[in-house]
Amino acid sequence: MFILCRARHRLTTSPIQFSRPRRPYRRLALSLLIATPMIAACSKHNPTKPQTFTLSGRVRLVGTLTTNTGDSVGVQRAEDADSVLIYLYQAASLKDSTRTTAGGYAFTGLTGGSYSVAANLWGGIGDTVSVTNLTADAPLDTLVLLSSATMPAFPNPFSTTYVLFAITATSIVELSATKPSGMRVKTMISPRTLPAGIHEYHWDGRDDASNPLPSGLYWVLFKAGADYRARLVAKS
Repeated sequence: MFILCRARHRLTTSPIQFSRPRRPYRRLALSLLIATPMIAACSKHNPTKPQTFTLSGRVRLVGTLTTNTGDSVGVQRAEDADSVLIYLYQAASLKDSTRTTAGGYAFTGLTGGSYSVAANLWGGIGDTVSVTNLTADAPLDTLVLLSSATMPAFPNPFSTTYVLFAITATSIVELSATKPSGMRVKTMISPRTLPAGIHEYHWDGRDDASNPLPSGLYWVLFKAGADYRARLVAKS
């Protein structure tokens, strides 16, 4: 800030000229009076931005490798699934959502506080991880989506596969197949009343339009009343 001042001189007729002593503090006070509101205005227009952080993590899908006869031969783990829907909560409020890329996800621009991150597969089948008092970028524990032990599918991987499920009473049953993103690709059993007992569905790996589905991961989803189940399968 530049302050321009004009010098003032007093003319007298007396041969002796008197000069008033300088008072530099007056100029300083004037400068402060002018500068203070300007500084305050600048502060209002340039507030300090709050510090923000990133939460990141991964998702794992888990199933069972099985033979043509239904024997288990190992654990199926998928660490790089795309488009799995992930939710971010702050307290009980949904704050944001995103989808995985190669199994990973991130939420950016978060302020301090407590957060929960969740993946919900179907009817409460899912996983949640939480962080309290976020004060720095934080990697979270892996979210794990597990297959239900009470609905096997064999073989897996498959070109065609058999899905088995048992119900203890007559129930209205739904059965479908989705991509990891949640997109439905096959309606196997529309809501239909089935008697108690063991049931089997043969899936030929085709969609609702009878087109062969591409190789990859799929979830087989079952619902009977409040009974929800899921089974991860891989089409070869």
